[in-house]
Amino acid sequence: MPVPMTASFDFNHHSHRRFNPLTNSWVLCSPHRTQRPWQGKEEDDDAANARPSYDPSCYLCPNNTRATEGAIQNPDYKDTFVFENDFPAVRQDQPQLDASTKEAGNPLLQVESVRGKCHVICFSPLHDKTLADMTELEILPVIQAWISTYESLRKTDFINHVQIFENKGAIMGCSNPHPHGQVWSTEDIPQETAQELTNMGAYKEKYHRCMLCDYVKTETATPAPSLSPNGTDHGHGANGFSNGSSYMNESSTHTASAATTASAATTTTIPDGSRIVCENESFLCVVPFWATWPFETLVLSKAHLARLSDMTPEQTKDLANILRRITCRYDNLFKCSFPYSMGVHQAPTNGNKEQEALSHLHLHFYPPLLRSATVKKFLVGFELLGQAQRDLTPEQAAKRLADCSEVHYKVKRT
Repeated sequence: MPVPMTASFDFNHHSHRRFNPLTNSWVLCSPHRTQRPWQGKEEDDDAANARPSYDPSCYLCPNNTRATEGAIQNPDYKDTFVFENDFPAVRQDQPQLDASTKEAGNPLLQVESVRGKCHVICFSPLHDKTLADMTELEILPVIQAWISTYESLRKTDFINHVQIFENKGAIMGCSNPHPHGQVWSTEDIPQETAQELTNMGAYKEKYHRCMLCDYVKTETATPAPSLSPNGTDHGHGANGFSNGSSYMNESSTHTASAATTASAATTTTIPDGSRIVCENESFLCVVPFWATWPFETLVLSKAHLARLSDMTPEQTKDLANILRRITCRYDNLFKCSFPYSMGVHQAPTNGNKEQEALSHLHLHFYPPLLRSATVKKFLVGFELLGQAQRDLTPEQAAKRLADCSEVHYKVKRT
């Protein structure tokens, strides 16, 4: 149905695009499309498939034999277990590519060799656990394993970047349901990280401030109800920044100026509503203003920390707290083991002081589910050929996640 030109613009119903300053890109938001019927493919709900606490056929369970030619046996580990990936994406022992072949006389056909190391980190000896099922005390050794692995790789002379991540769920390409993550370390800085550093550098040069420090202040400026760790409601205190701060809203102003030409009744330049899902003293979890995935979240350290190993013991405990809370909320959203790709972005290990100063510790959660435990979002069509697009607004997604309990649904059933 056509919208009258005199109608008031509503971010909850009208198409608009939002700017992502981390990637210097835009995402189209089409909230009215949440009303469309769905007749596409639905995934199997793996939440219904209960797993045992020990699987004798699992190559990650304690004391089992891994899927290698050497028949390596896992130790009888009690919390985390770290080992070099038996099937690594990058290796350290490959020959160097002759620098003269980089372009081979054709700038359209460039190639570089990449050396690196790959590690696997088992989060728990229990086959049926996930971060959402684990206590904060059980998550702490996972974070310590991330830190020790990063610090060890940081000392390797040819390693310039360490990427810690987890793929959870079969639809995310996870080859084994045992709770685990991976660490890929490379001699190059991967494109996503390099792009973030470039854009944070441009922001710092223009505004003389850290982009993500400013974003933390922007998101916590508007009081909004939320559940504290003990389940009580509390507000988010104002700190002198308003959601109308000009330095963080160039993209919104651009969008709104276009909307104003089509709507004389427009009264706001940014969407109303909190994007905060949960927070504690040290960390903030939000559905970012520029989110692409329906229930994408961004976990940010409130203090300017370059890397995980810069955290104090209290900040480390707070990270365990925020990881438990957001993953539990994810599972409770659709009452399933919620799939996602999660990754830690921190300072490269190349010794570049400028990049280290720009780096602000944060974690990305990219979950694919859209409407239920069985309907996921696809990046296809316009999104592959034009630009990223989402239906549910980030504010709507944040409210749904914030409304979820931090007591796991499986615990409630027992």
